[in-house]
Amino acid sequence: MNPPLSPARVMINTVAVLAVIGLAWVLIQIRSVALLLVIGIIFAAAIEPLVFRLRSRGLTRGQSILAVYAGLIATVALAFFLVVPPLITQATELFDGIPGILDNLKSQALATDNDFMQTTGAQTITRIENAYRAVRDDPPIAGSTAVSWVTSVAGFLFTTVSVMIVAFYWMTEKAIIKRVFLGLVPLDKRDRAHGLWDQIERRIGGWVRGQLILMATIGVISAIAYYLMDLDFWLPLGIFAGLTEAIPFLGPFIGGGAAVMVALTVSWEKGLLVLGFVFVLQQLEGAVLVPRVMKNAVGMTPLTVVLAVLIGGALAGPIGSILAIPVAAAVQVLLQDLLRNRGDDPDTMDVDGRPTSTATADQTSAPSNGAARLAERAVTRDVP
Repeated sequence: MNPPLSPARVMINTVAVLAVIGLAWVLIQIRSVALLLVIGIIFAAAIEPLVFRLRSRGLTRGQSILAVYAGLIATVALAFFLVVPPLITQATELFDGIPGILDNLKSQALATDNDFMQTTGAQTITRIENAYRAVRDDPPIAGSTAVSWVTSVAGFLFTTVSVMIVAFYWMTEKAIIKRVFLGLVPLDKRDRAHGLWDQIERRIGGWVRGQLILMATIGVISAIAYYLMDLDFWLPLGIFAGLTEAIPFLGPFIGGGAAVMVALTVSWEKGLLVLGFVFVLQQLEGAVLVPRVMKNAVGMTPLTVVLAVLIGGALAGPIGSILAIPVAAAVQVLLQDLLRNRGDDPDTMDVDGRPTSTATADQTSAPSNGAARLAERAVTRDVP
């Protein structure tokens, strides 16, 4: 029978529970700031290899970060200069041609012998057509809506600049932050904590870089293929395919489906041709691109990805679904390390259920002077 709790212990437990509740309340209140901080840290992890390369050439950490920022801004500006003019032209033509596209699709749906296409398919196209006409006849760009659009653009720019500032100071002060964090870890576990930190950063950065490479690859390949197939609006459709690549699971279907719909307005043969290309591209992505580009980047099981996307979407919407994958990857690294270092880990037990010699040595031996030196070096080796 457990002894009764003393008044002091009850008070301490009550204060601890109230502190946890208060911390949760504070995090909820500042969730936008916390989300901005997470995005900034993820962005910093993505560009840090470039910063390291520039530092190895004699630049300081601050100069290296600013050089990477300048290169990214120049690349984006060049892409806008080359892509935006024809994109605006084709996007305008696409918007003006939507009625003809929908009418064509509706006629083909009514002309088929399939009851589902004649009823549900035609009704769906009619709803899309009515929605388009409502937007075209009464565009929501006046009054408060126009102000909200301007505010949204300004907010996006402000968020982008804020993320870059957060990433800059995170990378410049990360050595100090890491030193403080590792200083809270027991000396015999400090080197292990340092390795976990590095592994999490490596996986998160690899995921961001890999995702950007996949988006650019799918977008470029799609745009070139649509151009060679003489598909109308090939440029916006290719860019759309690249952007939707960031959407977990559904993105490839959304990007490819838009191109198939446009192709069907020309002929069913072209629709099948585009559908075949989209299918082959997805097979190529799954068999070649993803294994090579995302190799050792995240390493999550499909079930973990699904759960992370669903939870992230429920907590923070679409942006939460995207950011949930690197966050879940970090949690998975911690859990794997926890299971790997448990005394009853199956990988460290023999057939009789006894710890192996390696596990026994790790669990019973006290930290030696060599281990202490490794742990101390883990605290200071990232100082700039």
